[in-house]
Amino acid sequence: MAFERKYSDEVRDAAVRRAVERRQAEPGNRSILREVAEEFGVGEQSLRIWVKRLDDGMFSTGGAAQLRQAPRERLLTRIAELESELESSQQLIETLREEIEVLKKASAIFAAELAKR
Repeated sequence: MAFERKYSDEVRDAAVRRAVERRQAEPGNRSILREVAEEFGVGEQSLRIWVKRLDDGMFSTGGAAQLRQAPRERLLTRIAELESELESSQQLIETLREEIEVLKKASAIFAAELAKR
C-alpha cells in the first residue's frame, strides 16, 4: 500500500513560498509559521519541516526553491570573496614574517657594530 500524502504539492509549495516571503519581510516575527500554517490549513510542524528542508536545499518542488536560489548564489559569491581575502591575508602574513627575519638579522648586525665601539 503506497503512502498517501495529506497535502498536495501545490499546497505545500504555496505554504512554503508564503512562509519564506513572510520571513524575509518580517525577520523578527516568530509566529510566522503558525500563522501561515493556519492560513493554508496545514500542520505547523509539517510546514516547519518543509521550510527546514528548503533551507537545507532538500525541498523537492521548484517554485519555492527558486526563492532561495538568489540568497544561495550570494552566499557562494561571498564565500569566494572570503577565500580570496584569506589567501591575500596569508600571503601578507608570509611577507611580513620574512621582513621580520630580515629586520632581526639587521638589528643583530647593528648591535654587533655598536658593541665594537
